[in-house]
Amino acid sequence: MTRPLNVLRFPGIHPDTLGHYLSGLGLLAAVGQKWPDVRGCWRDRRFVLVHETLTEEKIRQHLLAEWQPTKYERWWAAAQASKDDAELWSERKDRSVTEVKVMEAHLIGTKQNYFNPIFGDGGALGRRKFADVWVTCRKLAKPVRQSRKKTTSTPKANTTKPTKKTQAQIKAEAWLEVALSATDHLELPAFKSAGTWFVFANKSFNTGQDWCREKGLLSPWSYLLAVEGAFLLVGDVNCRLGAKARPYAVFPFVCDPAQPTTAGEAGMLRGEFWAPLWDNPATLAEVRHLLRRGLARVGGRSAHAPAEFAVAALGAGTDAGVAEFARFELRHTTTTDYCREAIPREHVTVGREPAAGRLLTEIVNWVGALRRHDDNRERQFRGLCGPVEAAVIQVSAAIGSPEEPENWRQLLLELARQQTRIDRNKPFRESLPPLPRLRTGWFDRAWPEGSFGDEIAVARSVASVGAGTPSPVIVNVFGVETEGRKVPVFAPGERPARVVWDDGQPVRVLGQVLRRRLIDAERGQPLPVGGTQPAPLDAVNRLLVGGLDPELIASWVPALALIDWTGVRASSSPAGVRFAGELLLWGLFRPIFHESPHRLFEWLPEETQPAHARRILHLILAGGMDEAVRAAKGYYRAVGRHVVDVPVAMPGGDDLSPRLAAALLIPAADPDIRAGLNRWLFPEKLTTA
Repeated sequence: MTRPLNVLRFPGIHPDTLGHYLSGLGLLAAVGQKWPDVRGCWRDRRFVLVHETLTEEKIRQHLLAEWQPTKYERWWAAAQASKDDAELWSERKDRSVTEVKVMEAHLIGTKQNYFNPIFGDGGALGRRKFADVWVTCRKLAKPVRQSRKKTTSTPKANTTKPTKKTQAQIKAEAWLEVALSATDHLELPAFKSAGTWFVFANKSFNTGQDWCREKGLLSPWSYLLAVEGAFLLVGDVNCRLGAKARPYAVFPFVCDPAQPTTAGEAGMLRGEFWAPLWDNPATLAEVRHLLRRGLARVGGRSAHAPAEFAVAALGAGTDAGVAEFARFELRHTTTTDYCREAIPREHVTVGREPAAGRLLTEIVNWVGALRRHDDNRERQFRGLCGPVEAAVIQVSAAIGSPEEPENWRQLLLELARQQTRIDRNKPFRESLPPLPRLRTGWFDRAWPEGSFGDEIAVARSVASVGAGTPSPVIVNVFGVETEGRKVPVFAPGERPARVVWDDGQPVRVLGQVLRRRLIDAERGQPLPVGGTQPAPLDAVNRLLVGGLDPELIASWVPALALIDWTGVRASSSPAGVRFAGELLLWGLFRPIFHESPHRLFEWLPEETQPAHARRILHLILAGGMDEAVRAAKGYYRAVGRHVVDVPVAMPGGDDLSPRLAAALLIPAADPDIRAGLNRWLFPEKLTTA
């Protein structure tokens, strides 16, 4: 039989800052000392306690009168300063279990001390001393009661009066209400060194301006509860499997810092804390167990970088019960020796979209390689990993929101940009691998339900050229080798001559790709110009008449070339475009540039003739349109077909040649190509037996 439970909601405890999040853990720890069966969880990003008999009034009375916060004393400070791990462990064995757990929330010693970035360097950050702030807050939150003087007179029966509260006690009760309920009707005390966890309590928010607020305002109860909660983040020493494995220190849901995205961030990032938010009520023992297990996993290994945490969260590869992660970036906001703050960042929902997590897992190892490369020397900014990591986290945080497709598009562009940087830098090529081929699900995420324009359709079509053959178009964009390989590798030495993609005029670059692919074609083999994603005929026509943005097309071809389009053929709608002008001219040439012309018409030769296609393309690019038309007519006449005469004045003007060459690279549907050539052919006479 179900029993009714009291649900107590505390609006003042939320994950908007690290301090307020830790206050939720601290409140559960404080209340759980007296009521072990109380349960806590996060609902609508506010902390909630669940119990059969508890009320908010009982909780307040317990905190004010009975609760004794865990004593915060940095007894390890002297041993830490000696930098001798043996001395620290020697003093550790004489301490109580509670004191040892407090120390292990700050640092873990193996052969050297490893510090929890949440507590700084063993409980101090420059002039900020966490224990000193705790002592001040405890005096304000739990003032010493004034004892009454004894009198010799006998008190009268039934006339006892309640103890009169002092002004300090009245303020303490009001500050507790502020910490739990977020009321703002009372002036709060000022603190100088509470801004590490409570960023709003910083002096001037570290803006560097002359006009500023000297001290931050904060309820002392918020800090007391935050410290109590932070003591639950006890570290440990783990060891990987293997004969050469070394032990390493870990703290719950703490990972390495993100790589900097700008040169000014180099050396300023110290770590990240991914605060778990669970929506099923859990006891204090269960929360301790969750924090003790607090390592997310990617594949078969631990996630130690922010992007890996994000990918693990999407794929539900995290500790059971976590519904969401609140990401906090632990960074120096002014100097590297002082003012480290927990800056709130994105929220990532756990297990919302496992399919998206599987897609992002494809690049995890590659991002890890960039990270190791950028970590070689601190403060030397390379900018390879940081922008990619940031884009991955943005995608993870936006899953299910209207911004999700745009974030996927930004990630694709960032991947192409970094691959281009690596490809054009010889030392990078020698030390870093190229991206693995991505699945087509990346495109579906970036443009769900076909929500893309003609420019993207053309770019996708060009990116699919050569899919399923030993030389997909990616080998003309990046200096990689794919033949016989599941994962591409960079070609040794200098970039191969087949890499012709550059930052020149977009339509001319597309023509260069077509010319290079025809140069590499072999007689009798299918021309390497076919693709699995034919573009709509209307998009081809708009490119020919100058109605598309070539810059947009060129910006997307490298990104979409990273996707493996093998075996995925896009459906094409019937052509509803009238063949006239430039499109009519395209219809004359396009069958000659088909990967297998015999597939279009049985009367076309089975054996391909790349030399003839190269000659016509050369004439087009050189501006000899009349000569190109005569060459095409000769091609069809050689197989017994005649075409109509061409008018003297060619359409399109002087810039038609590069646009026509670019259009001839774009894969199109076979029915559209047939329809274009049929407009030129003389009808055959019907013969009767």
